Amino acid sequence: MTADEEEYQLLRTSVREFVQKNIEGIAVKIEQDGLSNEIAKVMAAQGFIGARIPIEYGGAGLDEKGYMIVLEELAKCSPSAAVRVLITNSLFLPLITKSQANSGDVLRGVASAKINVAVDHCSTLEKGLGGTEGVAIEEGRVKGKVGHVLNGSADAIIVAARDPQNSLLLVKSGFRVSEEHPRLGLRGLGFATLEIDSADFELISPNGLKLIEASIDAMDLDVAAVFLGIASGALAKAVEYAKVRTTFEHPLKDYQPVAFGLSSLRAEEEVARGFAYGVRSDLAAKKIARITALELAKKATNQALQVHGGYGYFEDFGIEKFYRDAMAFSVLFSKKTEEMKKLSEQVFASKAGFL
Repeated sequence: MTADEEEYQLLRTSVREFVQKNIEGIAVKIEQDGLSNEIAKVMAAQGFIGARIPIEYGGAGLDEKGYMIVLEELAKCSPSAAVRVLITNSLFLPLITKSQANSGDVLRGVASAKINVAVDHCSTLEKGLGGTEGVAIEEGRVKGKVGHVLNGSADAIIVAARDPQNSLLLVKSGFRVSEEHPRLGLRGLGFATLEIDSADFELISPNGLKLIEASIDAMDLDVAAVFLGIASGALAKAVEYAKVRTTFEHPLKDYQPVAFGLSSLRAEEEVARGFAYGVRSDLAAKKIARITALELAKKATNQALQVHGGYGYFEDFGIEKFYRDAMAFSVLFSKKTEEMKKLSEQVFASKAGFL
């Protein structure tokens, strides 16, 4: 084992121990009441909230692989906690660093969890899940609504304005939740429509929607890590349940359909993880990692639900959240058709899959 491998293993062990100590016992509470500021600050103190934020701004300054480990280990227990970290580091950070203004104070507040942030990225999704008028700058104020904002209780939000430049804006205050939406997935964060009327904002850059789309498109390995964590967490619970749940005087693990099904998914998990953390860093490899992890998460969470039977739908068993979150996360952060087109272009070395 090389020095780098040892360092990554130590990091994985450290995150796993943190999760066992601080999140496992309140995982159901996070689903019911949301990810509290208190647990966010505990996560921030460990460097997780600001995982990729530079050290000089209070972050951990992790590299890509270290960051993936944090996301995966958090998602094994609480996908909502992992996605809170993802929003901060994979969406907010690359967007705010495009600002001409000094963003140091903002990043320090974000890394310490004193500032909770969101990005209105639903407006970039197909068919516009936001379904609202959007925002515009009028007489020095940002006014309007943004809908279905993930982590809608945030203190600051990045939005793309409906103006000729499609300005990317950081709104620091002056908005409120006008509607909370049913939390079908990622319940620890929730979705909300925000009404904005604020003079407390700064211009980050023009071409806001394109920048948000580019950030989401660049998240292949980050998204893959969350999907891997969801799959691994669901499979771990299914394996343990199959050991203790008996029928006809045999534990479920003794039956081939259960044993073979879970074992095959475990094998797929190891292959997917090895590929995501592998040495290849070309675009095709990253797209494969994202697509493979997505499909694995869907299959693994569905199989885990079936193994648990009716009990899998009770919150206390901690299984149904993985299924819900895998579906919600795939809608929010994975445009499979577009990703397959880009992968096809890499495979054929030319435009492909467009008919």
